[in-house]
Amino acid sequence: MFFTFIIFLLIVDYSFEQKCNRERIHTWNAEQRLICDLLDNYQVKWGRPVRNMTEGVEVRFGLQLIHISDLDEKNQVLITNQWQIYEWDDEALTWDPEDYDDLVDIRLPIKRIWQPDVTLYNYADTRLEEKREVLATVYHNGTVFWKPMSIFKSTCQIDIRRFPYDSQKCSMKFGSWTYDSSKVNLRFYRDIQKFDLNSYVKSNEWSIVGNSASRNTEKYDCCPEIYVDLKFHIQLERRGGFYNYILILPCVLLSCLTCILFWLPPESPSKLVLGMNIFTSFFVLLLLLYKNMPSNAEHIPRIGAYYCLNMGMIATSTFLCTIVVHIYFRGAGPMPTILRRVFLEFLAPFFCMVPHTNTYQQHAVNGLMPPIKATCDGDKFEKFELLKERFKSFGDKRQISSTHDDTLEVLDMMNDHSQQQQHHHHHHFQQNQEPSLTQQIQQQISASITFMTVETDLKEIRDFLRTTRKRMEDKEAKTKTVNDWKQVALVLDRTFFFIYFIAIIVSLAVMFPR
Repeated sequence: MFFTFIIFLLIVDYSFEQKCNRERIHTWNAEQRLICDLLDNYQVKWGRPVRNMTEGVEVRFGLQLIHISDLDEKNQVLITNQWQIYEWDDEALTWDPEDYDDLVDIRLPIKRIWQPDVTLYNYADTRLEEKREVLATVYHNGTVFWKPMSIFKSTCQIDIRRFPYDSQKCSMKFGSWTYDSSKVNLRFYRDIQKFDLNSYVKSNEWSIVGNSASRNTEKYDCCPEIYVDLKFHIQLERRGGFYNYILILPCVLLSCLTCILFWLPPESPSKLVLGMNIFTSFFVLLLLLYKNMPSNAEHIPRIGAYYCLNMGMIATSTFLCTIVVHIYFRGAGPMPTILRRVFLEFLAPFFCMVPHTNTYQQHAVNGLMPPIKATCDGDKFEKFELLKERFKSFGDKRQISSTHDDTLEVLDMMNDHSQQQQHHHHHHFQQNQEPSLTQQIQQQISASITFMTVETDLKEIRDFLRTTRKRMEDKEAKTKTVNDWKQVALVLDRTFFFIYFIAIIVSLAVMFPR
Protein backbone atom coordinates (compact mmCIF):
# COMPACT_ATOMS: atom_id res chain seq x y z
CA MET A 1 0.00 0.00 0.00
CA PHE A 2 2.83 2.36 0.83
CA PHE A 3 4.62 1.75 -2.47
CA THR A 4 1.38 2.28 -4.35
CA PHE A 5 0.99 5.66 -2.70
CA ILE A 6 4.58 6.63 -3.61
CA ILE A 7 3.99 5.65 -7.23
CA PHE A 8 0.81 7.71 -7.33
CA LEU A 9 2.66 10.78 -6.05
CA LEU A 10 5.35 10.33 -8.64
CA ILE A 11 2.74 10.09 -11.39
CA VAL A 12 0.99 13.23 -10.19
CA ASP A 13 4.25 15.11 -9.92
CA TYR A 14 5.23 13.95 -13.39
CA SER A 15 1.91 15.15 -14.79
CA PHE A 16 2.65 18.59 -13.37
CA GLU A 17 6.15 18.65 -14.73
CA GLN A 18 5.41 17.36 -18.23
CA LYS A 19 5.29 19.63 -21.26
CA CYS A 20 2.13 20.59 -23.06
CA ASN A 21 1.06 18.55 -26.07
CA ARG A 22 0.87 21.19 -28.78
CA GLU A 23 -0.44 18.87 -31.48
CA ARG A 24 -3.97 19.72 -30.46
CA ILE A 25 -3.30 23.37 -29.63
CA HIS A 26 -5.82 24.53 -32.23
CA THR A 27 -8.58 23.07 -30.02
CA TRP A 28 -7.50 24.97 -26.89
CA ASN A 29 -8.93 28.20 -25.65
CA ALA A 30 -6.90 31.28 -24.79
CA GLU A 31 -6.52 30.38 -21.11
CA GLN A 32 -5.21 26.90 -21.88
CA ARG A 33 -2.77 28.26 -24.44
CA LEU A 34 -1.58 30.89 -21.96
CA ILE A 35 -1.04 28.36 -19.16
CA CYS A 36 0.79 26.06 -21.52
CA ASP A 37 3.02 28.87 -22.78
CA LEU A 38 3.82 30.14 -19.29
CA LEU A 39 4.61 26.76 -17.79
CA ASP A 40 6.66 25.59 -20.78
CA ASN A 41 8.81 28.70 -20.55
CA TYR A 42 9.06 28.49 -16.74
CA GLN A 43 12.41 26.77 -16.50
CA VAL A 44 13.26 26.37 -12.79
CA LYS A 45 10.67 26.81 -10.10
CA TRP A 46 13.21 26.96 -7.27
CA GLY A 47 15.06 30.03 -8.44
CA ARG A 48 13.99 33.55 -7.55
CA PRO A 49 11.80 35.04 -10.32
CA VAL A 50 14.13 37.92 -11.19
CA ARG A 51 16.38 38.48 -14.23
CA ASN A 52 18.92 40.55 -12.32
CA MET A 53 20.25 38.49 -9.44
CA THR A 54 21.28 41.59 -7.52
CA GLU A 55 17.66 42.58 -7.17
CA GLY A 56 15.47 41.29 -4.40
CA VAL A 57 11.95 39.96 -4.49
CA GLU A 58 9.45 41.95 -2.48
CA VAL A 59 6.96 39.62 -0.82
CA ARG A 60 3.88 41.19 0.71
CA PHE A 61 2.49 39.03 3.50
CA GLY A 62 -0.62 39.21 5.65
CA LEU A 63 -2.84 37.09 7.89
CA GLN A 64 -6.62 36.90 8.00
CA LEU A 65 -7.79 35.36 11.26
CA ILE A 66 -10.83 33.13 10.89
CA HIS A 67 -11.20 31.40 14.23
CA ILE A 68 -9.36 30.73 17.50
CA SER A 69 -9.74 26.99 17.88
CA ASP A 70 -8.06 26.53 21.22
CA LEU A 71 -5.51 27.87 23.64
CA ASP A 72 -4.01 24.89 25.36
CA GLU A 73 -2.78 26.22 28.70
CA LYS A 74 -1.27 22.93 29.75
CA ASN A 75 0.92 22.59 26.62
CA GLN A 76 1.08 26.37 26.00
CA VAL A 77 -0.03 26.08 22.37
CA LEU A 78 -2.30 28.46 20.45
CA ILE A 79 -4.32 26.79 17.68
CA THR A 80 -5.78 29.17 15.09
CA ASN A 81 -7.50 28.87 11.74
CA GLN A 82 -6.17 31.53 9.35
CA TRP A 83 -5.84 32.50 5.74
CA GLN A 84 -2.35 33.44 4.68
CA ILE A 85 -2.03 36.18 2.09
CA TYR A 86 0.99 36.21 -0.23
CA GLU A 87 1.67 38.63 -3.05
CA TRP A 88 4.84 39.00 -5.09
CA ASP A 89 5.97 39.80 -8.64
CA ASP A 90 7.20 37.04 -10.93
CA GLU A 91 8.96 38.35 -14.04
CA ALA A 92 8.56 34.96 -15.80
CA LEU A 93 4.77 35.09 -15.58
CA THR A 94 3.93 38.15 -17.67
CA TRP A 95 2.02 38.34 -20.95
CA ASP A 96 0.21 40.69 -23.26
CA PRO A 97 -3.56 40.36 -22.78
CA GLU A 98 -4.18 41.22 -26.43
CA ASP A 99 -2.45 37.99 -27.48
CA TYR A 100 -4.80 35.92 -25.39
CA ASP A 101 -8.26 37.38 -25.96
CA ASP A 102 -7.74 40.14 -23.38
CA LEU A 103 -7.17 37.60 -20.60
CA VAL A 104 -5.70 39.43 -17.58
CA ASP A 105 -5.49 36.68 -14.94
CA ILE A 106 -5.18 32.90 -14.68
CA ARG A 107 -4.89 30.24 -11.95
CA LEU A 108 -1.80 28.09 -11.67
CA PRO A 109 -0.82 25.29 -9.29
CA ILE A 110 1.54 26.68 -6.69
CA LYS A 111 3.89 23.72 -7.00
CA ARG A 112 4.68 24.62 -10.65
CA ILE A 113 5.94 28.10 -9.83
CA TRP A 114 8.28 29.73 -7.35
CA GLN A 115 6.88 30.47 -3.89
CA PRO A 116 8.55 32.22 -0.94
CA ASP A 117 9.61 30.00 1.91
CA VAL A 118 7.83 32.07 4.57
CA THR A 119 7.38 29.88 7.62
CA LEU A 120 6.17 30.19 11.17
CA TYR A 121 9.20 30.45 13.44
CA ASN A 122 7.50 29.62 16.76
CA TYR A 123 5.60 26.58 15.50
CA ALA A 124 4.54 23.80 17.88
CA ASP A 125 3.30 21.25 15.40
CA THR A 126 4.35 17.76 14.41
CA ARG A 127 2.86 18.15 10.93
CA LEU A 128 5.19 18.84 8.03
CA GLU A 129 2.79 21.18 6.28
CA GLU A 130 0.19 23.48 7.82
CA LYS A 131 -1.11 24.98 4.55
CA ARG A 132 -3.83 23.52 2.37
CA GLU A 133 -3.19 23.08 -1.33
CA VAL A 134 -4.85 25.92 -3.30
CA LEU A 135 -4.21 27.54 -6.68
CA ALA A 136 -2.41 30.84 -7.11
CA THR A 137 -3.87 33.74 -9.06
CA VAL A 138 -1.45 35.20 -11.61
CA TYR A 139 -2.03 38.57 -13.30
CA HIS A 140 -0.70 39.69 -16.71
CA ASN A 141 1.84 42.07 -15.13
CA GLY A 142 3.48 39.15 -13.25
CA THR A 143 1.79 39.70 -9.88
CA VAL A 144 1.11 36.44 -8.07
CA PHE A 145 -1.60 36.34 -5.41
CA TRP A 146 -1.81 33.27 -3.20
CA LYS A 147 -4.20 32.83 -0.26
CA PRO A 148 -3.91 29.35 1.26
CA MET A 149 -5.96 28.15 4.22
CA SER A 150 -3.84 27.20 7.23
CA ILE A 151 -4.19 25.81 10.72
CA PHE A 152 -1.33 27.07 12.87
CA LYS A 153 -0.12 25.65 16.15
CA SER A 154 2.17 28.23 17.68
CA THR A 155 3.84 28.46 21.04
CA CYS A 156 2.46 30.99 23.49
CA GLN A 157 3.81 31.89 26.89
CA ILE A 158 0.87 31.46 29.26
CA ASP A 159 0.46 33.61 32.35
CA ILE A 160 -2.03 31.79 34.57
CA ARG A 161 -1.81 33.99 37.66
CA ARG A 162 -5.27 35.48 37.11
CA PHE A 163 -7.00 32.35 35.84
CA PRO A 164 -9.95 32.19 35.04
CA TYR A 165 -10.01 35.98 34.49
CA ASP A 166 -6.68 36.01 32.73
CA SER A 167 -5.50 37.83 29.65
CA GLN A 168 -2.95 36.17 27.36
CA LYS A 169 -0.70 37.83 24.82
CA CYS A 170 0.51 35.57 22.02
CA SER A 171 2.77 36.28 19.08
CA MET A 172 3.30 34.62 15.70
CA LYS A 173 6.61 35.23 13.97
CA PHE A 174 6.79 34.76 10.20
CA GLY A 175 9.83 35.11 8.00
CA SER A 176 11.84 33.57 5.20
CA TRP A 177 13.78 30.61 6.44
CA THR A 178 16.66 30.76 3.91
CA TYR A 179 16.53 34.12 2.11
CA ASP A 180 17.96 37.16 3.83
CA SER A 181 16.61 40.67 3.41
CA SER A 182 18.74 41.37 0.32
CA LYS A 183 17.10 38.49 -1.59
CA VAL A 184 13.57 38.46 -0.19
CA ASN A 185 12.21 41.66 1.29
CA LEU A 186 9.21 40.82 3.45
CA ARG A 187 6.58 43.51 3.99
CA PHE A 188 2.98 43.81 5.14
CA TYR A 189 0.24 43.21 2.62
CA ARG A 190 -1.40 46.56 1.80
CA ASP A 191 0.35 47.96 4.92
CA ILE A 192 -2.16 46.21 7.19
CA GLN A 193 -0.05 45.85 10.35
CA LYS A 194 -2.42 43.57 12.24
CA PHE A 195 -4.62 40.54 11.84
CA ASP A 196 -7.43 41.00 9.35
CA LEU A 197 -10.64 40.30 11.32
CA ASN A 198 -13.22 40.86 8.59
CA SER A 199 -14.10 37.14 8.46
CA TYR A 200 -13.43 36.35 12.10
CA VAL A 201 -15.80 33.94 13.88
CA LYS A 202 -16.06 34.78 17.58
CA SER A 203 -14.79 32.27 20.08
CA ASN A 204 -16.92 31.11 22.97
CA GLU A 205 -14.02 31.28 25.42
CA TRP A 206 -11.77 34.11 24.24
CA SER A 207 -12.28 37.73 23.30
CA ILE A 208 -9.76 39.70 21.26
CA VAL A 209 -8.78 42.87 23.11
CA GLY A 210 -5.50 43.63 21.31
CA ASN A 211 -4.33 43.25 17.71
CA SER A 212 -1.09 44.56 16.25
CA ALA A 213 1.95 43.60 14.17
CA SER A 214 5.51 44.78 13.69
CA ARG A 215 8.34 44.38 11.14
CA ASN A 216 11.69 43.45 12.61
CA THR A 217 15.20 42.77 11.36
CA GLU A 218 17.44 40.36 13.17
CA LYS A 219 20.91 38.94 12.75
CA TYR A 220 21.37 35.34 13.88
CA ASP A 221 24.51 33.66 15.15
CA CYS A 222 24.55 31.15 12.31
CA CYS A 223 24.61 33.64 9.47
CA PRO A 224 26.15 37.09 8.87
CA GLU A 225 23.16 38.29 6.82
CA ILE A 226 20.24 40.24 8.17
CA TYR A 227 16.84 38.54 8.08
CA VAL A 228 13.44 40.19 8.10
CA ASP A 229 10.46 38.85 10.00
CA LEU A 230 6.90 39.96 10.60
CA LYS A 231 5.57 39.43 14.10
CA PHE A 232 1.82 39.45 14.70
CA HIS A 233 0.60 40.09 18.24
CA ILE A 234 -2.81 39.23 19.61
CA GLN A 235 -4.10 39.75 23.12
CA LEU A 236 -6.86 37.44 24.30
CA GLU A 237 -9.10 37.83 27.32
CA ARG A 238 -10.85 34.81 28.74
CA ARG A 239 -14.60 34.78 29.20
CA GLY A 240 -14.92 33.34 32.68
CA GLY A 241 -18.66 32.66 32.70
CA PHE A 242 -18.20 28.91 32.50
CA TYR A 243 -15.59 28.84 35.24
CA ASN A 244 -17.78 30.95 37.52
CA TYR A 245 -20.07 27.96 38.01
CA ILE A 246 -17.37 25.29 37.95
CA LEU A 247 -14.61 26.76 40.12
CA ILE A 248 -15.61 30.10 41.66
CA LEU A 249 -19.13 29.43 42.97
CA PRO A 250 -18.23 26.14 44.76
CA CYS A 251 -15.21 27.91 46.25
CA VAL A 252 -17.35 30.75 47.66
CA LEU A 253 -19.95 28.34 49.03
CA LEU A 254 -17.28 26.22 50.71
CA SER A 255 -15.79 29.38 52.22
CA CYS A 256 -19.21 30.22 53.68
CA LEU A 257 -19.43 26.72 55.13
CA THR A 258 -16.02 27.26 56.67
CA CYS A 259 -17.36 30.41 58.35
CA ILE A 260 -20.23 28.36 59.77
CA LEU A 261 -17.65 25.97 61.16
CA PHE A 262 -16.62 28.53 63.79
CA TRP A 263 -20.20 29.08 64.96
CA LEU A 264 -20.84 25.48 65.86
CA PRO A 265 -20.64 24.80 69.63
CA PRO A 266 -17.33 23.31 70.73
CA GLU A 267 -18.99 20.28 72.27
CA SER A 268 -20.55 19.32 68.91
CA PRO A 269 -18.70 16.34 67.34
CA SER A 270 -19.81 17.39 63.85
CA LYS A 271 -17.52 20.41 63.99
CA LEU A 272 -14.34 18.51 63.20
CA VAL A 273 -16.16 16.27 60.70
CA LEU A 274 -17.42 19.29 58.77
CA GLY A 275 -13.93 20.78 58.69
CA MET A 276 -12.42 17.64 57.21
CA ASN A 277 -15.19 17.36 54.60
CA ILE A 278 -14.64 20.97 53.48
CA PHE A 279 -10.90 20.31 53.27
CA THR A 280 -11.56 17.30 51.01
CA SER A 281 -13.88 19.38 48.79
CA PHE A 282 -11.23 22.05 48.26
CA PHE A 283 -8.73 19.33 47.42
CA VAL A 284 -11.06 18.03 44.69
CA LEU A 285 -11.38 21.54 43.23
CA LEU A 286 -7.61 21.86 43.28
CA LEU A 287 -7.33 18.63 41.29
CA LEU A 288 -9.79 19.98 38.71
CA LEU A 289 -7.69 23.12 38.42
CA TYR A 290 -4.50 21.09 38.06
CA LYS A 291 -5.81 19.31 34.97
CA ASN A 292 -6.02 22.59 33.04
CA MET A 293 -2.82 24.22 34.23
CA PRO A 294 0.72 23.68 32.91
CA SER A 295 2.82 21.75 35.39
CA ASN A 296 5.95 23.80 34.69
CA ALA A 297 4.37 27.22 35.05
CA GLU A 298 6.49 29.98 36.55
CA HIS A 299 3.59 31.18 38.65
CA ILE A 300 0.63 29.46 40.23
CA PRO A 301 -2.88 30.78 39.52
CA ARG A 302 -4.38 33.00 42.15
CA ILE A 303 -7.39 30.77 42.43
CA GLY A 304 -5.02 27.89 43.18
CA ALA A 305 -3.37 30.00 45.86
CA TYR A 306 -6.87 30.80 47.14
CA TYR A 307 -7.66 27.09 47.31
CA CYS A 308 -4.41 26.42 49.15
CA LEU A 309 -5.12 29.33 51.48
CA ASN A 310 -8.55 27.92 52.27
CA MET A 311 -7.14 24.45 52.77
CA GLY A 312 -4.47 25.83 55.08
CA MET A 313 -6.98 27.87 57.05
CA ILE A 314 -9.35 24.93 57.28
CA ALA A 315 -6.54 22.70 58.51
CA THR A 316 -5.58 25.42 61.00
CA SER A 317 -9.19 25.89 62.06
CA THR A 318 -9.56 22.14 62.57
CA PHE A 319 -6.45 22.16 64.73
CA LEU A 320 -7.73 25.20 66.62
CA CYS A 321 -11.12 23.56 67.03
CA THR A 322 -9.34 20.68 68.72
CA ILE A 323 -7.70 23.16 71.08
CA VAL A 324 -11.03 24.86 71.70
CA VAL A 325 -12.74 21.55 72.46
CA HIS A 326 -9.88 20.59 74.77
CA ILE A 327 -10.14 23.92 76.60
CA TYR A 328 -13.91 23.59 76.73
CA PHE A 329 -13.91 20.15 78.35
CA ARG A 330 -10.52 20.01 80.08
CA GLY A 331 -10.00 23.60 81.14
CA ALA A 332 -8.90 23.60 84.79
CA GLY A 333 -6.36 25.27 87.03
CA PRO A 334 -5.86 28.96 87.63
CA MET A 335 -6.13 31.16 84.57
CA PRO A 336 -3.17 33.46 83.83
CA THR A 337 -3.85 37.13 84.32
CA ILE A 338 -2.89 37.96 80.71
CA LEU A 339 -5.43 35.51 79.29
CA ARG A 340 -8.13 36.85 81.58
CA ARG A 341 -7.47 40.42 80.57
CA VAL A 342 -7.17 39.71 76.86
CA PHE A 343 -10.04 37.25 76.37
CA LEU A 344 -12.53 37.93 79.17
CA GLU A 345 -12.05 41.63 79.83
CA PHE A 346 -11.24 42.88 76.32
CA LEU A 347 -12.29 40.49 73.53
CA ALA A 348 -15.49 39.19 75.13
CA PRO A 349 -17.07 42.68 75.47
CA PHE A 350 -15.67 43.59 72.04
CA PHE A 351 -17.49 40.64 70.46
CA CYS A 352 -20.61 41.37 72.56
CA MET A 353 -20.35 38.03 74.31
CA VAL A 354 -22.15 37.79 77.69
CA PRO A 355 -19.92 36.26 80.39
CA HIS A 356 -21.08 33.58 82.84
CA THR A 357 -22.37 35.59 85.85
CA ASN A 358 -24.38 32.99 87.77
CA THR A 359 -23.34 29.55 86.70
CA TYR A 360 -25.94 27.52 88.58
CA GLN A 361 -28.89 29.68 87.52
CA GLN A 362 -27.76 29.83 83.90
CA HIS A 363 -27.28 26.09 83.63
CA ALA A 364 -30.55 25.45 85.41
CA VAL A 365 -32.39 27.74 83.01
CA ASN A 366 -30.76 26.24 79.94
CA GLY A 367 -31.34 22.72 81.23
CA LEU A 368 -27.71 21.79 80.71
CA MET A 369 -26.95 20.86 84.31
CA PRO A 370 -29.09 18.90 86.80
CA PRO A 371 -29.80 20.51 90.18
CA ILE A 372 -27.07 20.08 92.74
CA LYS A 373 -27.74 17.27 95.15
CA ALA A 374 -27.49 17.72 98.91
CA THR A 375 -24.04 17.04 100.22
CA CYS A 376 -25.11 16.35 103.83
CA ASP A 377 -25.00 12.81 105.08
CA GLY A 378 -27.99 11.00 106.57
CA ASP A 379 -26.54 10.81 110.09
CA LYS A 380 -26.20 14.59 110.17
CA PHE A 381 -29.96 14.92 109.63
CA GLU A 382 -30.51 12.45 112.45
CA LYS A 383 -28.35 14.64 114.70
CA PHE A 384 -30.50 17.62 113.78
CA GLU A 385 -33.66 15.70 114.72
CA LEU A 386 -32.11 14.42 117.96
CA LEU A 387 -31.00 17.91 118.87
CA LYS A 388 -34.50 19.18 118.26
CA GLU A 389 -35.98 16.56 120.66
CA ARG A 390 -33.37 17.33 123.31
CA PHE A 391 -34.11 21.02 123.17
CA LYS A 392 -37.79 20.25 123.54
CA SER A 393 -37.28 17.93 126.57
CA PHE A 394 -34.86 20.40 128.06
CA GLY A 395 -37.48 23.14 127.83
CA ASP A 396 -40.07 20.95 129.54
CA LYS A 397 -37.64 20.15 132.36
CA ARG A 398 -36.83 23.84 132.83
CA GLN A 399 -40.53 24.59 133.17
CA ILE A 400 -41.07 21.81 135.73
CA SER A 401 -38.01 22.91 137.69
CA SER A 402 -39.14 26.54 137.87
CA THR A 403 -42.62 25.51 139.03
CA HIS A 404 -41.15 23.30 141.74
CA ASP A 405 -38.88 26.12 143.00
CA ASP A 406 -41.88 28.49 143.38
CA THR A 407 -43.72 25.86 145.39
CA LEU A 408 -40.73 25.47 147.69
CA GLU A 409 -40.60 29.21 148.41
CA VAL A 410 -44.30 29.29 149.33
CA LEU A 411 -43.84 26.35 151.64
CA ASP A 412 -40.91 28.06 153.38
CA MET A 413 -43.01 31.14 154.12
CA MET A 414 -45.82 29.06 155.44
CA ASN A 415 -43.44 27.09 157.58
CA ASP A 416 -41.92 30.29 159.04
CA HIS A 417 -45.35 31.70 159.83
CA SER A 418 -46.79 28.60 161.38
CA GLN A 419 -43.58 27.29 162.93
CA GLN A 420 -44.68 28.12 166.39
CA GLN A 421 -48.24 26.94 165.97
CA GLN A 422 -47.56 23.74 164.15
CA HIS A 423 -44.34 22.70 165.80
CA HIS A 424 -45.65 19.27 166.35
CA HIS A 425 -45.79 18.71 162.60
CA HIS A 426 -42.11 19.68 161.96
CA HIS A 427 -40.76 16.21 161.99
CA HIS A 428 -43.31 15.05 159.47
CA PHE A 429 -42.49 18.03 157.10
CA GLN A 430 -38.79 17.29 157.08
CA GLN A 431 -39.49 13.75 156.05
CA ASN A 432 -41.59 15.00 153.10
CA GLN A 433 -39.02 17.69 152.04
CA GLU A 434 -36.04 15.35 151.72
CA PRO A 435 -37.38 13.53 148.70
CA SER A 436 -38.03 16.92 147.00
CA LEU A 437 -34.43 18.05 147.46
CA THR A 438 -33.16 14.77 146.08
CA GLN A 439 -35.39 15.14 143.07
CA GLN A 440 -34.17 18.70 142.52
CA ILE A 441 -30.54 17.60 142.62
CA GLN A 442 -31.27 14.86 140.11
CA GLN A 443 -32.95 17.33 137.82
CA GLN A 444 -29.98 19.70 137.96
CA ILE A 445 -27.59 16.85 137.16
CA SER A 446 -29.79 15.81 134.23
CA ALA A 447 -29.87 19.40 132.97
CA SER A 448 -26.07 19.60 133.15
CA ILE A 449 -25.74 16.40 131.17
CA THR A 450 -28.23 17.72 128.62
CA PHE A 451 -26.26 20.98 128.27
CA MET A 452 -23.04 19.04 127.71
CA THR A 453 -24.70 16.87 125.07
CA VAL A 454 -26.15 19.91 123.32
CA GLU A 455 -22.80 21.66 123.42
CA THR A 456 -21.13 18.60 121.85
CA ASP A 457 -23.77 18.39 119.16
CA LEU A 458 -23.51 22.09 118.46
CA LYS A 459 -19.76 21.76 118.06
CA GLU A 460 -20.16 18.87 115.63
CA ILE A 461 -22.77 20.81 113.68
CA ARG A 462 -20.52 23.87 113.57
CA ASP A 463 -17.61 21.79 112.27
CA PHE A 464 -19.90 20.16 109.73
CA LEU A 465 -21.19 23.54 108.51
CA ARG A 466 -17.65 24.83 108.20
CA THR A 467 -16.66 21.77 106.18
CA THR A 468 -19.74 22.01 104.01
CA ARG A 469 -19.14 25.69 103.42
CA LYS A 470 -15.53 25.00 102.48
CA ARG A 471 -16.61 22.31 100.05
CA MET A 472 -19.23 24.57 98.48
CA GLU A 473 -16.74 27.41 98.12
CA ASP A 474 -14.15 25.08 96.54
CA LYS A 475 -16.73 23.66 94.18
CA GLU A 476 -17.97 27.11 93.27
CA ALA A 477 -14.41 28.28 92.61
CA LYS A 478 -13.67 25.22 90.48
CA THR A 479 -16.91 25.65 88.54
CA LYS A 480 -16.10 29.33 88.02
CA THR A 481 -12.63 28.41 86.73
CA VAL A 482 -14.05 25.81 84.34
CA ASN A 483 -16.64 28.29 83.07
CA ASP A 484 -13.93 30.91 82.57
CA TRP A 485 -11.93 28.45 80.46
CA LYS A 486 -15.08 27.62 78.49
CA GLN A 487 -15.64 31.32 77.95
CA VAL A 488 -12.05 31.65 76.73
CA ALA A 489 -12.71 28.79 74.28
CA LEU A 490 -15.81 30.50 72.91
CA VAL A 491 -14.02 33.85 72.59
CA LEU A 492 -11.11 32.11 70.86
CA ASP A 493 -13.53 30.48 68.42
CA ARG A 494 -15.16 33.82 67.69
CA THR A 495 -11.73 35.41 67.18
CA PHE A 496 -10.78 32.73 64.65
CA PHE A 497 -14.05 33.34 62.83
CA PHE A 498 -13.39 37.05 62.34
CA ILE A 499 -9.78 36.39 61.32
CA TYR A 500 -10.92 33.84 58.73
CA PHE A 501 -13.72 36.11 57.50
CA ILE A 502 -11.36 39.07 57.02
CA ALA A 503 -8.79 36.84 55.30
CA ILE A 504 -11.45 35.53 52.89
CA ILE A 505 -12.69 39.03 52.01
CA VAL A 506 -9.16 40.35 51.46
CA SER A 507 -8.12 37.33 49.39
CA LEU A 508 -11.24 37.61 47.22
CA ALA A 509 -10.63 41.32 46.65
CA VAL A 510 -6.96 40.77 45.78
CA MET A 511 -7.24 37.61 43.70
CA PHE A 512 -10.49 38.40 41.88
CA PRO A 513 -10.63 42.20 41.51
CA ARG A 514 -13.41 41.95 38.95
